[in-house]
Amino acid sequence: MEELDKYSGVEIFGRLLGKGERPIAIGLANYFTGLVSAGGKLLLTNKSLYFSAHKINVGRKECKIALKDIVKVEIALNLLISQHLVVYTNSDSHRFVVYHGKDWLENIKKAMVALEEEKKSGDLKNFLQQ
Repeated sequence: MEELDKYSGVEIFGRLLGKGERPIAIGLANYFTGLVSAGGKLLLTNKSLYFSAHKINVGRKECKIALKDIVKVEIALNLLISQHLVVYTNSDSHRFVVYHGKDWLENIKKAMVALEEEKKSGDLKNFLQQ
């Protein structure tokens, strides 16, 4: 039991996943910030979308978007090999170039629905316990 108390969780791409956080999809991506594009990896979990840049990139190295903050996600440009995936929050938009963009789009939407259902069932559970 003592070992479980010391367990710090799962680390993916240098990011320690939070309690109850599980990976859903992982892949190569470019992240656009203005005119600059950083290459790295994109990680979708049941709680967030997280970009981690390769060490040799200049500019922004990380981006974490909580799924609860996403208001819309879409494919903006569909090229033969890759797609531009755009993730919108109330305050910002984030553009990624990914392989299999339609799969990313569906996985993000499914994760958002699952998170909302989890929240509703938790709210109902808390209400019934009162």
